[in-house]
Amino acid sequence: MEIFGLRLFTVILIYLAIYDLKKGIIPNRVVYPSIIISLILSILSPVTNALLSLLSGIVLAVLLLVAGLLQKKMGLGDVKLAFLIGIMTGLPGGIIALFSGIFLGGLAAIFLLLFKLKGRKDEMPFAPFLAMGAIIVLLGSQYIVDPILKML
Repeated sequence: MEIFGLRLFTVILIYLAIYDLKKGIIPNRVVYPSIIISLILSILSPVTNALLSLLSGIVLAVLLLVAGLLQKKMGLGDVKLAFLIGIMTGLPGGIIALFSGIFLGGLAAIFLLLFKLKGRKDEMPFAPFLAMGAIIVLLGSQYIVDPILKML
């Protein structure tokens, strides 16, 4: 992906993570235009496949939607963010970003519980961890995604 796209996506993800931390929501006024921009960049990019990017977004959104319905704690903002991340990272990057975010969120939850900063019933924003997982994939693709693909 071109440097412009990487920088833009990183700034968007950081903004959404901070916004979710502060306000507890993911703003549609940022997510929807970002989805459109991501789709346009994936279409224009000679490296990415726009259909795979769209498929990745759908897969991630469905996975989080199902998880959210089962847990009844995850908001639709996280689902929309997962869709955006899927488009940004493609396949298999989107899956790696999602599981990286889940892993990082789990580590943070363990830390918060161990030090009694949060209780088991307390809510914790998920967007910062999804964003970190996506940024790891976007900026470290050659070190993370490529070696995983070689193993498969």
